[in-house]
Amino acid sequence: MTTSVEACQICGGTLRPLPDTLPGYQAPRVFSVLDCDACHTMVAAPTRSDPSVYDAIYALPGGPPGYDRNRQLAGAVKLRPDPLSYLCSRSDAFWAVAEALANGGCRTVLEIGCGLGHLTYALRKAGYEASAIDLSAEAVEAARAAFGDFYRAGSVESLLSEPLMRFDAIVMVEVVEHLEAPLDVLKGSMRLLNPGGCLILTTPNRTYFGYDAAWTTDLPPVHLWWFSEPSLEAVARALNCSVSFIDFSAYSARFPQVIGYTSPRDHMLDESGRLIRRENALVSSARRLGILHEAHWFATSALGRVGVRGHTEARRSTMAATLSLNPSGRSPSATDC
Repeated sequence: MTTSVEACQICGGTLRPLPDTLPGYQAPRVFSVLDCDACHTMVAAPTRSDPSVYDAIYALPGGPPGYDRNRQLAGAVKLRPDPLSYLCSRSDAFWAVAEALANGGCRTVLEIGCGLGHLTYALRKAGYEASAIDLSAEAVEAARAAFGDFYRAGSVESLLSEPLMRFDAIVMVEVVEHLEAPLDVLKGSMRLLNPGGCLILTTPNRTYFGYDAAWTTDLPPVHLWWFSEPSLEAVARALNCSVSFIDFSAYSARFPQVIGYTSPRDHMLDESGRLIRRENALVSSARRLGILHEAHWFATSALGRVGVRGHTEARRSTMAATLSLNPSGRSPSATDC
């Protein structure tokens, strides 16, 4: 267990170890949790990704809770006449991205960490010149097979040497919390922007739950970070850019967030990669049939139509923000920060 005082990678503040350890996503791993007293960023220790855990996740038929939704959306999006509107209605993160792009007057868009590729496909159908990159060659192969040749396998660094690879907007949906060194990746991403460009990211929002809350996001090493709004303000200072947060009030009026995500307090997968988490028969059956998330959408949209407001303030458990280049249009250089 980590007991020494460390500096926060995001703001330079003091990281203090919490007294309790956290179970890893896959047994038998256990992680320490460090909490920054300045920017309220939580980080798991050791802060190292584990490809074998992702292999186990993607090997599960249908995917474990959370990952199954993306598979269902990727399968359904081509059947919809307006794919982007469909995704926006099913996910506050996608809605926030669409809002930010519409308000920014963007034309060329790069999605970093595209996964199965459904958001990039929907953006192209909405008229954007969208392309995508992902570290997973398997994910890119699946995206190309489903949606076309707009995806490539590789890292942000692999694009920096290509002068034509510059974009009006970069999109990262639920990506930064997975990264070992998020500030480095964000710095490189900002260098891919055209003058006046912006980076739009979404990530679980610690500020929504309050800074006394325990780790309330996916277990490490799937999620290595739990960011707050002050976290992203610190990121903006480090990258010499401005940050603005997406107001979710309009979305929450249509789709109230009545129940926020709660992290399991035990491993999700056993050592062999089998699912440990138990669900009641109704939820389990709905997940197997591929209708669980559609049922959730119908329930929340019905609550919105009858005026139930739940958590309708500007914040949700998802945080969405736009990082914009400074007025000079200068991207962070390799020596910045």
